[in-house]
Parts: sequence; C-alpha cells; structure tokens
Amino acid sequence: MSETIRLNNVTICFPHLFEKHAPPGTTRFTYGCEFLVDPIKQQQLCAEIDEAFKRVAIAAGKGDNLQFMKNPLQDGSRVNEASQAKGKKPREELIGMRLLRAADAKTAPGVVNARMAPIGEANKDQIFSGCIVNGFVDLYYSSNPTNPGVYCGLKGVQLVDNVNVERLDVGVVPVETMFGVVEGAPEPIAGTVAADPGETPAATSESWL
Repeated sequence: MSETIRLNNVTICFPHLFEKHAPPGTTRFTYGCEFLVDPIKQQQLCAEIDEAFKRVAIAAGKGDNLQFMKNPLQDGSRVNEASQAKGKKPREELIGMRLLRAADAKTAPGVVNARMAPIGEANKDQIFSGCIVNGFVDLYYSSNPTNPGVYCGLKGVQLVDNVNVERLDVGVVPVETMFGVVEGAPEPIAGTVAADPGETPAATSESWL
C-alpha cells in the first residue's frame, strides 16, 4: 500500500531531478530532493502527511511499532540537533520548518513549470535550493532488512516561483574561504586544443570554453 500526496507551495532543497546523486557517506544513488514545509502556514499539509504515514505503517502490520518508527516528515530543529551531535553545522533554513526527503532509485521525476511546459535537463538550473514548487510524492513501506520503515518516493516537481525567492546556500562553501592569492604565479594563458601526433598545428589556437 502507498499513499499519494500533493505538496503545494513548498520550498525545495538539494534538487537532483535529472541525475542520480548519492549523499556524502552513502553509495545509494537516487533522483531526489528535500521539501521544506511550514508547520504553521501549512498545518493541514503536515497533518495529511502524518496521517498518511500512520495508515501506511498500519497497513504494513506495523501499527504496534508506530511510536518507534521514523516519520518521513521530520522536525527541522531535531535534524539540526542530530547534525550538531555529529559535529556538523546546523542548517538555518531548517529552523522552525518540517523536512520531507523524497527519492526514487529508478525513475526520474516529471518536471514542469507553472504553465505545465516540461523542464528538461538543459534547463535544470531553473530549479535551485530556495525555489517554491509543488511536489507529487507517495509514502510507502519498505521491508528492507537493513533499514525497514516508511519512505517517501518522488514522482514529480512543478516549478512555481524562482524569481521572488532567496537562493539558499545549502552546503555551498565560498571559494574565497578555500584559496588565497598565490604570490609569484605566472599570468595564465589561453589553453590550446592539442593536435593529433604528427599533425601540423594550426596557425591560431582555440581557447577552452
């Protein structure tokens, strides 16, 4: 049994909608993203997800273990606390929010814009962390012996707004903090396209793009 849910006007983070990605420290490559849900403004949506979680767990015969099972819709503050316990920096965007991670290991989600025109991989940069989107997900029970439980599958994403939003610098490290000026380094020159062995080089060179 699975429960299909539509998420309206939520914030997307870490979108990997066109290529599979494995989070650091894992080897499971999936299409996926995170959705941030406001528990105050979107109280009804949070309740809908919570109830769907319970129904899926009960249908799988796990009703007696509900209090010990992990709800896919997590408290952002608790996620930050767990990260800090591991020595990681808390994420500001999670404060006061609920977090729903959705993924699919086999099938890429359908991606469209507000006018229902498909968004292809060539335009994947239109959707970035901080955009407002609608999401289409399903909750299902997995009996995976390693980590059984209720999971959230990703089926589709609709871009609603990428203009009136603030891009979230999730996990982005400013290049200025990684490097410094290298004193005495020569001025860089334009790269050239290497010629095949035995071929006479062209009179002009091309710069690498």
